[in-house]
Amino acid sequence: MNKIFLIPFTFVSFFLFAQSSNVGFNTATPTATLDVVSKSNTSATKALEINNSSASELMKVINTGNVGINIGTSMPTALLDVNSAAILNIRHENLPKLLSPAYTPPFNKLGVDASGNNVIMPVTVKYLYYQQRSNYPATYSPTNNTGGFSLYDPNQYINIPIINDAGLKGNSAGFTFGTDTSATVNGQSVSNVRYIVIPEPGVYTFEAWGSIRCNRYNNTQNYSFSGQMNINTVFATASGSIYTSNTVSRGIINANRDNFGNTVNVSYAFSNAQILKHTLQTTVPNQKVALFFQYVSGEPNQLTHNECLLNIPTGGDTSYYIIITKS
Repeated sequence: MNKIFLIPFTFVSFFLFAQSSNVGFNTATPTATLDVVSKSNTSATKALEINNSSASELMKVINTGNVGINIGTSMPTALLDVNSAAILNIRHENLPKLLSPAYTPPFNKLGVDASGNNVIMPVTVKYLYYQQRSNYPATYSPTNNTGGFSLYDPNQYINIPIINDAGLKGNSAGFTFGTDTSATVNGQSVSNVRYIVIPEPGVYTFEAWGSIRCNRYNNTQNYSFSGQMNINTVFATASGSIYTSNTVSRGIINANRDNFGNTVNVSYAFSNAQILKHTLQTTVPNQKVALFFQYVSGEPNQLTHNECLLNIPTGGDTSYYIIITKS
């Protein structure tokens, strides 16, 4: 008589299938398609570990939820802890470019601090500020009121220099400076033009202010003044050493005053401010620009002895300034 023996076997699996088709590791009640639970509740417990063929840990997820990539046997100390030593840790290919109006600026810059933590970098305002705190030009002599510039010829352009000296108070925009020893402005020859170079394309706002004063040449010159002159402040862009007016702001200088404000007919000693405000859009890098004064009309052939200057008004501290900001 044959006997049949029934031997019961019990298989205990470390993964279970619930009726919902969810798969669980170390849990009898998986709540997701794949539910992995750490075997204990300590922070060092790894719920997931991936090793390469050399048994080196490549990736791990610990009980706290922190994820470590390429950190060896160390525990991840941040939500995502990546060791980038000797490896390109993130690479994106064929990403679409963000072009307006698909996005709305401004954006914040994402950076990494010395501890490896992500930080939002502050947005730097790009600007240039130049302030001349001396009379200009330096060759002007208050003894005989000459050595400055004349104001009588519409074909003469007087350069207003922006230079890298003590007057440069700020330059976060990274403008550079130079001199054209020989140049033309609207077809007229000008020597030693001090210019600046705008490094990046964009929209820039320019504000210039200067105080013009013309004193009596040699303290003896007789004039026949009628009372006012028209002066242009010229903002010019350049191609090579050829400058062309981009915008012009016209101001009026009133005469017939001495240093004390008394009415006279032999002096333009009363200071008059010239102001220019302009917005420029550049579409190419390294755009050269420069500023000039230009006599337009009034008092013909009077101020011909270089008796004019950019001066510091009484109670002031600046003969001229220029502020440039990038939008």
